[in-house]
Amino acid sequence: MSSQPLNSSLSKTDEPATYKHYGIYWFILAGALLLLFLLPIETPWVNTKRGWFIQPMFGSSLGILLVAIFSAVRVMESVKSGYLRDLKPLDRLIDTLSSYRTALFSALLFFLYINTLSVLGFVLSTLIFILTLLWLSRLFERTWVLASLFTITVMVLIFRVGLSVWLPDVWLYSLLPDTWTDFANQYL
Repeated sequence: MSSQPLNSSLSKTDEPATYKHYGIYWFILAGALLLLFLLPIETPWVNTKRGWFIQPMFGSSLGILLVAIFSAVRVMESVKSGYLRDLKPLDRLIDTLSSYRTALFSALLFFLYINTLSVLGFVLSTLIFILTLLWLSRLFERTWVLASLFTITVMVLIFRVGLSVWLPDVWLYSLLPDTWTDFANQYL
């Protein structure tokens, strides 16, 4: 049995495990502050007699404000713990981004999915998005692909047919003949 303390195996260049998680809170705080700054510009004020609490910016600003407050608490903890003592911004950035690469890649895929809805339509965009996620998670098997197709079909039936929720016309469908375009815009 060795009488060395457990932490003696760490070299002087190793950092505590908590340091590796602080970087993401700096990014979250910066993003939340940016979104709060852009909120009045991006969200219009709606004239209504029902009250200020139903304004479009109220719910989102409340959520972003909570994210900013809690990430600010973690940023303050990082400052107190000496996270910035050996400031090497590039190393910190690489460590932070590599720790959260799956989440960042998924967020990028979701961003692409949202932006392709008006170009490719709900069914095609959702199918590509789900199949990409299945492929990345190594679940690209017949069972999961069929379950995805079934789920998308049920979603179309519920929202398009049952609830009559319609999306704007899709650019890709404008390339089809007129009767097909109407059908595709209505159900796909």
